[in-house]
Amino acid sequence: MSTITTRRHCKTCDQKRLFEKEKQNNVLHLILSVITIGMWLPVWILIAVLGAFKPFRCTVCGEGKL
Repeated sequence: MSTITTRRHCKTCDQKRLFEKEKQNNVLHLILSVITIGMWLPVWILIAVLGAFKPFRCTVCGEGKL
């Protein structure tokens, strides 16, 4: 999986740090949806919704706070 990165202030480290969040592979989900004739679509939607609420994590301490 690829990652999305941003630089923010970490409350735990009390310094400006790099934060990361995993990004879903839409091409893979599209291929799986085509192969399974759309039966993979509910799984893809669930993964997209849950991934949207996943917090960015500090690369130093691992905290999910911005």
